Amino acid sequence: YIAVMKLKAVGVSQQEANILSERLTNKLVSLNKYTVVERENMDKIIKEQKFQYSGCTDTQCAVEIGKLLNSNYIVIGNVSKFGDSYNIDCRIIDVETSEILVSASYSHKGKIDILLDEGVNSIANQLY
Repeated sequence: YIAVMKLKAVGVSQQEANILSERLTNKLVSLNKYTVVERENMDKIIKEQKFQYSGCTDTQCAVEIGKLLNSNYIVIGNVSKFGDSYNIDCRIIDVETSEILVSASYSHKGKIDILLDEGVNSIANQLY
């Protein structure tokens, strides 16, 4: 089981980061390698446990959330703008060992729109 955290927004809106998070989740589902925890279920469990996870992008926080969700792995990362470049950086963390298993990066100069398809596809394939 794998859970995908909302990507942290750095220099972009949180709404844009949320949209990219959803698209990444859908892409990981379509690859059929992982059983992906549904976002609504994640939010419900986290709310029931009164766990505050907004801005949770460090490994320790992600591991705690992964344990709450009974997930084997968790994806964390961010979407950012630096100069004219938009970037997505993600990592898969093993919840049991806190070890980063794989990381993925994508950068693009130009409009943020390209992240929705090319960027997310690249990240999902690198995480695969």
